[in-house]
Order: sequence, then structure tokens, then C-alpha cells
Amino acid sequence: MTGTDPGALGHGTRTSVPPGPHSPVRTLAELPPGARVVVRLPNGRALADTLLTCFDLGLVAVPLHPRASDRAARDIAERVSATVLVDVGGPHPTGLPDVHGPTEDLAFIMFTSGSTGPQKGVMLSRRAVLGNAARTASLHGLMPDRPHGTCLPLYHCNALVMSLLGTYLTGTPLTLQAAFDPAGYFAALDATGARTASIVPALLADLVEAGPDWPEGLEYLITAAAPLTSDLARRFHRRYGPRLRQGYGLTEAVNFSFTTPLLDDAEFRDQYLEHVPPVGAPLPDTELRLESGEVWIRTPDLMTGYWQDSRTTAATVTDDGWLRTGDLGELRDGLLVLRGRAGERINRGGEKHYPLDLEHSWRRAGLSGTFAAVAVDEPTLGQDVGLIATEQPVAAVRELYERAPLRPTAFQFGGFLSTSTGKPRRKAMSRALAARRLAPARYEQLLRHAAATAHHLLRSGAEDPGLRALAAQADDRPRAGDEPVFGAFDFLREHWHSEDDTELSRAKARWHETLLCEWPLAVHGELAAEVAARHGYEGPPVPFGAEARFGDGTLLVLPHGPAADGARWPLGPLLAFLDGSGEGGETDRWTRLTRLRDRGFPTAGCSVLRAGRHDLGGVLWARRPDSGQNEHTGVTG
Repeated sequence: MTGTDPGALGHGTRTSVPPGPHSPVRTLAELPPGARVVVRLPNGRALADTLLTCFDLGLVAVPLHPRASDRAARDIAERVSATVLVDVGGPHPTGLPDVHGPTEDLAFIMFTSGSTGPQKGVMLSRRAVLGNAARTASLHGLMPDRPHGTCLPLYHCNALVMSLLGTYLTGTPLTLQAAFDPAGYFAALDATGARTASIVPALLADLVEAGPDWPEGLEYLITAAAPLTSDLARRFHRRYGPRLRQGYGLTEAVNFSFTTPLLDDAEFRDQYLEHVPPVGAPLPDTELRLESGEVWIRTPDLMTGYWQDSRTTAATVTDDGWLRTGDLGELRDGLLVLRGRAGERINRGGEKHYPLDLEHSWRRAGLSGTFAAVAVDEPTLGQDVGLIATEQPVAAVRELYERAPLRPTAFQFGGFLSTSTGKPRRKAMSRALAARRLAPARYEQLLRHAAATAHHLLRSGAEDPGLRALAAQADDRPRAGDEPVFGAFDFLREHWHSEDDTELSRAKARWHETLLCEWPLAVHGELAAEVAARHGYEGPPVPFGAEARFGDGTLLVLPHGPAADGARWPLGPLLAFLDGSGEGGETDRWTRLTRLRDRGFPTAGCSVLRAGRHDLGGVLWARRPDSGQNEHTGVTG
């Protein structure tokens, strides 16, 4: 290995300087085959050299993120009984007993991010990584006269197996960019004559935004590790044409198991722009099976298992070698199309909705930028649909809410979470959201009783726009009910024309206090209390129309009614009569959300309370981060 990053890494000797007495190469060469080496180095030549040295010497490399804490590195070292830890300070003996001999020709233990649970150590054998590296190298034509490039971290399986081992085994020069810079990456690929190169959607978006000139010899980019949206594919195509191939795989199956063929312009438009982009066809010797919609893979490149976790291994891999991926998918024109994670599929009252399909439909409806569809717990339906937005203006989300066939019942601005490879962390994002629905028949009964009251008062000479709008929504036949709210409407009917005096004012106050604690307004308070609890604060139900502050104002929660310009809310005239307030536009959720964002809240959201087709308002919240309750705020990579 010679030159500076980004530089070309070729087959053969990986350093031009003899190893010194404290070099990783010299220290590693003294270890017995099968010894485990924890590697915590920044992406670049030193990491590449250390990983290849481990591979050549038959050692088991355990690569970690360079920002892993000392404690995390020690914990992993203890879990695998590592002999040496290699970091920027050099190799450090751990002093741990070497209690493990060679394990089925083990080459790597790749620990997962742990974003959905405890970290699992994926054991990859030399046979598996060599097989996958050879298959992907052949697929993309890696050879000495066809340089390859990557800007991805070598401590992840994608770049480690395809880009580092694939080029090393075939003698292909590798252009390695340690830190991603769109213009710098393309300039390095151009300078080294790279024919293929890797990227992930999160970085692809930055590349398209910067729009550097396409390298002269580059045939296409290979993208994987996270879903590619049609919107991003469309923006890429507009700038660079169809020179993109998406792939798919899991660390448990050594990186790539599927890759989309190189398509011409018409095929690319059809597959990537008009539909959810496919992830491709199986690699040679790889089998696909769709079991109740879940993607199962059988491949010779399968992991040996999870490190010291036979139970999880047995739950993930069948006795006959099928890997249960947990991803949902279907075939379209012979290509696999992913529909999201099985645990992320939204079961809305028996209707199954896939987050990727929802996101695709929302993009077609005009919503742009980064956003995610997530499941929201809802007692009646089981789950409902939530939307996590980012930089979109409130007006854009409002337009989507009013136009989309399937409206999100909860939406939040800010708090978008993703893994280091750009995959949305849907379960983590959904934890801050809550939803609640009212029974439509029960609410329709209330609406008709309210309308009958309005008809009666209008006939008796009352002049009120709210009553007139309410009367226009239903007939004048009253509907009996034993809810306190029905009694409140009867009180309204009886005393609309009465002169205000002390006794009447007290009666109004009593009715107003009762309404806040009874159906349907009590549901607003219950939903507000659940929202607060999901942000880490416990407390009693929040009264309707009152802003509650938690944690010295870190969290603001407001149960509110529907917008004044929407369908007439039956409780509007009643509440105005009881508390003397008007029916202005102060309950407009969209105006309030805009104001909250203008006030600098990084997270602001709304849970909409609905009864069938009726919008009953809901609960607004806004959040500022603090030292103890900041997991639901901000935007992460």
C-alpha cells in the first residue's frame, strides 16, 4: 500500500515501510491462528492493512466503529476473549485468556449496531467471505485493469468483503476514500480510472446535491445497505442517468445476496422511478424463498452463527439452512422488491401497510425530502400510521394530510433517526407517537343530538353562525343518550335565551368542568397524558384547551379542538356558551405547529383524534432536548 488517502490499494504487499518493533503487523504475526483481534481504527489505509494482515495470518478480526468507547471496546474484547486490541495508539495486549481455538476457520466477528436490541456477534468463516467476495467481484468485473473505489467504512461488511477483500483477492486496484466528500470522491475515482464504485443512499443524496462531474471511466455506482427511494433515484437519474445498481444483503449472509442488473434508460425509469426500486436478482448459488411475505435466503455464504448465542442462531437459521431475514418482500419482473421489516409492517385493524409503500405514495402525492412512515400504537385498530418529517414546511405536511388517501394519524417534525448506514430506525421513532380513535357510531349520535339542538334554537330565533353551520350537517331528529355531554346540550337548549345571572353563571361553570372530565373531551386529556408518558413524563390527564408544561417547559402538551375552517365541531357552540369564549381560529393545529417551529423547538408534533370521517382535533406537543430526556429529539445521521 502506497500513497495517501484516497489512494490505490493493490494486490500484494500492503506497506512500503518495514514493520517496526511496535507495529500492528509485527505484533499480529506473533499470534497463533484463531486468536481474536479487536480492531478500532478510523477508516483508511491503516485499517485496511490491519484487516488484511489478520486475514492472511488466519486471525479472527473483530472490527469496531472508531468512535466506540473504551468501555464498549473492552466489553467486546471480553466477550470474544480477544488477545489484542488495535487502535490509533497501536496494538495493546488485553491480558485476557485465549480460551478459544480456531472456530470453523473463522475470519471475522461482525457486531451489529444493537439499535433494535443487544449487539449480536455475526461469525463469518473464511469460506463464506471468500465465496461472497469472489461472487461479487465476478459480478462487477473486478480485475487488475478495472479499478474499483469505495467511500464506505471498512469496519462494515459491505466495504470489507466486496471492496477490500474482493479487490485484494483479484489484484484489483482499490481507491479508498477515508472520509466522504462528493467532489473529492469523484475526483479520486476519475484520477485512478475506477470502473465501479460503492456508495449508500445517505451519501448518494449528498452526491446528487453537490453534482460533481461524472468520472470519465466510471461505469456505474453500486448502492446498498439502506433503502433507495424513487425520489432519490429520480434526482440521480436527472443528473447522471441510469448508472446505478442497487443490491441487498445482510451481514448474516456476508454482505450481498442480490444485485440489480445494469438497466438501460427505459428499464431504469420503469423499475426505479415509477415503482419502489428493486434490490435485484439472487447471486449465483443463492436461493430466495418468500415465506408469508418474509424474505428467506439460502446461500453458501451463510454465517456460522451468532457468537455464543445458539438460541438466536436457531431462531434465525432453519435446520435446512434458510436465513430468516426479517425483511418483507415480493417479486416484480423477476427482481426482489423490499417492503420493509416484518416488525415494522403496520397492521391497521387487519389492513397490512408497508412503510416503503406508504412513503412511495406520499412522494407521489408531492411530499419531498427525508421522512419516514412508522407504526403508531392505537387501542382500537391495534396500530395506525405515523409520519416523521424533517425539513418539510408545515404547509407541505398539511397538504399531504388533507389529500392522501390514508392520512397519518400522528405526525412529528424532527426526531428522524437512522442507523449509520442510513436505514430508518422506525421502531425507535415510533416510541414518541401515540394515537387514539373514537367510535364513529357513538360520535355520530352526539353529532345528531347537537344538530337537533341547533335546529331547535334557530327556530326559536337564535342567530349564531356556529349553530347554523352545525344544523347544516344533520337532520333535526334528536338522538337520546346517557352521556353527560347530551345533558350539556339539553342545558344549552334550555338556557340559550336566558339572561345571565349569578346562578346561571355557576351552572355554566359546573357544566364546563363536567365536560372536561367526560367523553369525548376526556379522551383528549387521556391522549395528552399518553403523549407525555411516551416522552418520559407521568402525570394526570391534561385538561382540554390547556397547555401543560413538563420538565420546566422541556415538553409542552396541548389538547386542542379541530380547525375553525373545517367541518363543524359539535362542541364548539356548546363550549363557547359555557365559558363565554368565541369560536376563533386559535385551535388551528397547523398555525400552532408553525409557531412552535418558529420558536425553535427541534421536535413538534400532533396526534389527530378522529371518529371515522370526523376530525375532532387532537393533541399538540413540542420538545426541547434536555440532559435526561433527549432521545426523542433532533435529527441523526
